[in-house]
Amino acid sequence: MRLAHHEPLSLSDFPGRIATTVFTVGCNFACPYCHNPELVTATEGTPQLTEEAFFAFLEQRKGKLNGVCITGGEPTLHADLAGFVDRIRALGYAVKLDTNGSNPDMLGHLLETSSLDYVAMDVKAPASRYSDVTGNPYALALAEISIRLLAERDTAHEYRTTILPLLFSEVDIDNIACMLPPGSRYVIQNFVPTKTLDPSFVSARGFESGDLETIADHIRLHYPLLHISTRGGI
Repeated sequence: MRLAHHEPLSLSDFPGRIATTVFTVGCNFACPYCHNPELVTATEGTPQLTEEAFFAFLEQRKGKLNGVCITGGEPTLHADLAGFVDRIRALGYAVKLDTNGSNPDMLGHLLETSSLDYVAMDVKAPASRYSDVTGNPYALALAEISIRLLAERDTAHEYRTTILPLLFSEVDIDNIACMLPPGSRYVIQNFVPTKTLDPSFVSARGFESGDLETIADHIRLHYPLLHISTRGGI
């Protein structure tokens, strides 16, 4: 696994768990608002966290932490992800995966082997604009498979979307929600400007709180488990 770094303690990345969050290198999407651009554009010379150092940390924190969130970048691009997850679970940690849904084969394997305790899948855009937003012509077809895989399994999961007025109208957001199975847990993450893959998005803004609540109230008519996050998203 190519690991970039980890956050030693997170109380918000893994629902119900006191977790550490580890970031993998590399992504096959180029979402302009991505706030981890260094993971998308990483080269072979980019500084990395070694697996040995990460597992030494997990050994030291047993009994104090009870979860590991694997995020990125896009973790499922790594062929050795399953073995990495197994090694974490062998230490007694629950595992959450953050994914863009672009590798349904890997996701399906992890679900079939009950290797994951929670999955958060980013649903990036309405179907008509999926390739445009992600920069990947295959993104929609792969995402649709992954959405279905999660819906068919018992593994706890959520779908989530980072939203901002510069990219998405209220109609767009409603159309994204319509891509999800009815009754799904859906999280809309209001864009928070920090660093972005496209530098012009640094000056962009998220939705005003009143507009955000209006959007949420409409979506909740069909997705009562909707949750609003102000933490921003990848």
